[in-house]
This record gives sequence, structure tokens and C-alpha cells, in this order.
Amino acid sequence: METRTLRGATAVLPGEDPDDLDQVEAAPRPGASVTDALITGDVWTRAELTQVTLSRSWLFNADLSSTRWDGGAIERCVFRGCTLVGANIGNTTLKNVIFENCRLDYAAFSHVRTVGPTLFLGCSLTETTFQHSNLTAAAFDGCKLAATSLEECDLRGADLRGNDLAAIAGVSSLRGAQLSETQLAGLTEAVVRDFQLNLSA
Repeated sequence: METRTLRGATAVLPGEDPDDLDQVEAAPRPGASVTDALITGDVWTRAELTQVTLSRSWLFNADLSSTRWDGGAIERCVFRGCTLVGANIGNTTLKNVIFENCRLDYAAFSHVRTVGPTLFLGCSLTETTFQHSNLTAAAFDGCKLAATSLEECDLRGADLRGNDLAAIAGVSSLRGAQLSETQLAGLTEAVVRDFQLNLSA
């Protein structure tokens, strides 16, 4: 069983080599279960994925822009070089999921639960919103967090080391998260802006 580790978080990779998997040709029906699949191109662009479960699958350079994922689960999947600009992911559980070098700008995660390791590696999350989500099993590294918004989220134990937090919004959701001393300057900048503090000499 192959894994990918980021500091203390270890995600289990899909079982099959992507070259051995059948490529998906269309968006799944509501309530469908997609397993051991390879997803590329624009077959899921603007798709309505209702109560869809995706497991043990690879997504390479897939365009999921404006896709709406409502309910279901994502487990043991790797999103590599994918575009999820403007995607809406809600009421979904994530376990052993890796987003690597993906564009998640303007995406919205709502009522999402990380029930197992969920890694964001080198991703762009410009103006991405996380609302009412449990991100306790998430780890971020080398991500662009420009105006990334955290609204009433639980990040206790989440690992945000290796990211610039200066432009993040919703710093109260960072309670209990893992940070490094090198991030304190950026975090202070975010706190001053978030709480509209007036500083004087």
C-alpha cells in the first residue's frame, strides 16, 4: 500500500497504477459510486455530482471548473494538476485525498468533513471559501492563500506550516491549528486586518 506523507500526515494512495485504469467518459448519475477510475480533460466540467462517491481514483489535469459536488464522499483519490476554479463542494467527506498543484481559486467548500488525511500541496486557493467545515485532518504546504476565507471552521490539529498566512481571512478558525514561528509575522498581519485593529506608536 503506497502512501504520501506531509510532515505528520500520511495519505493512502489509490491502489491501482493510473495507466491500468479505465478512463471516465462522462459525468456519473446522482448517487453513483465511481471506483478505480482515471479522470482527465473536461468530462466533469460544470458537472452536477449529487451524492456521488469517488474512491481509489486518479484525476490528472482534469477540468472540474464550476462543478457542483453535493453530498457523497471522496476517498483514496489524487487530484494532480486539476482545475477546480469556482467549484462548489458541499456536505462531502474527504479521506486520504491529495490535491497537488491544483487551482481551487474561487471554490467554495461548505460543510465538508476531513475524516482522514487530506493534503493540499502547492495549490492556489485565491479567494477560496471554507464554510462550516471540519478540516482537522487537513494539511497545507506551499499553497497560495490569497484572501482565502475560513468561516466557522474547525482546524484543531490541522497543519498549516509552510504557508504564508498574511492574506488569510477568518483567523479565529485557526484555533488549535499547527503553525510555525516563521508564520507569526504573517499571522499578525492577518489578525490586524481581520479584527480591524487600529495600531498606534
